[in-house]
Amino acid sequence: MYSTKAIPILLLAFFGCFSSPVDAQINLKSGYNFSIPSTDGLNEVIRSWNQKQNYTSSFRELKWLHGFEAGIRFRTGVHALELTYQGAYKLLKAEGTANNEAFTDKIKIAVHSGAIGYQVANGLLGAGVDLQYQFYKDKFEAGLTNAVFKDVQKMTALKTYLMFTLQGGQGIDMAIQPYFILPFNEFDSQPLADYLQVDTSQDKEKWIRFGLTVLFYNGEK
Repeated sequence: MYSTKAIPILLLAFFGCFSSPVDAQINLKSGYNFSIPSTDGLNEVIRSWNQKQNYTSSFRELKWLHGFEAGIRFRTGVHALELTYQGAYKLLKAEGTANNEAFTDKIKIAVHSGAIGYQVANGLLGAGVDLQYQFYKDKFEAGLTNAVFKDVQKMTALKTYLMFTLQGGQGIDMAIQPYFILPFNEFDSQPLADYLQVDTSQDKEKWIRFGLTVLFYNGEK
């Protein structure tokens, strides 16, 4: 049976066909990414919770995520192997008053991922694919009682992207990468719904994400 665990081995073998210790180049990369996720199920939980509360300022729905990205690239010719960390975060707040005391409730959303990927690029244009291992974290913090709920879910995903590289001076290039992420499994918002004691009709969904990353590559070209 085919296993996603074999993909990194295949990538390493494929990359090895084009590289040697003599001509391989190593680049460090760092940057920032912005993405729009499909989170209808989670947003339904948020809307249901808002309806039960008397907030002066309710929670907004989760519409976008942003975060840092960093990694290392091993390149030879037009071919490259990359190891990447990508983070995506969003903090949602709701404010209210109880017994003449102001409070702020918070929902913290984070998606952390580590990835191995193959990239091909020649000058301005390039493209790549990453196999990601993702950690989804949703956390609710009650401002009035200091109660905390946290849920962590793990899954794999496939990221594909285009790359437009602008060559700069002093060994630093800037790359713009529009990307698409397809998780292999569904995020389950039912644990948060159960904690908040609200109903949801769509508890599981794949957080498909469209995004854009701006990266800086540093090192020998």
